[in-house]
Amino acid sequence: MKLSWSDPLVRAWVALMALSLVATAVAILRPQSPAWAGAAAGAVILGFAWLKARIILNRYLGLAFVSAARRAFGAGLGAFALAALVLYALGQGG
Repeated sequence: MKLSWSDPLVRAWVALMALSLVATAVAILRPQSPAWAGAAAGAVILGFAWLKARIILNRYLGLAFVSAARRAFGAGLGAFALAALVLYALGQGG
């Protein structure tokens, strides 16, 4: 099996790896940042997780070709990510 950059699964895998590396870098660098940056770093990492979940749904599960299912899963995923962000922000206040 020859891997090609034109293959959407290869591009999706590369995007997942890049997002994982950036999220890891944000998590590692956060302790050296000011105290107010904790909530912002958490929000950024959660945003990367949301993007990764969309890539997995669209490319690996094939929802890129089924627009109604993509919208439904996207709405559910967006609501879950927003709820997680709100809970994270509330936890940072205490």
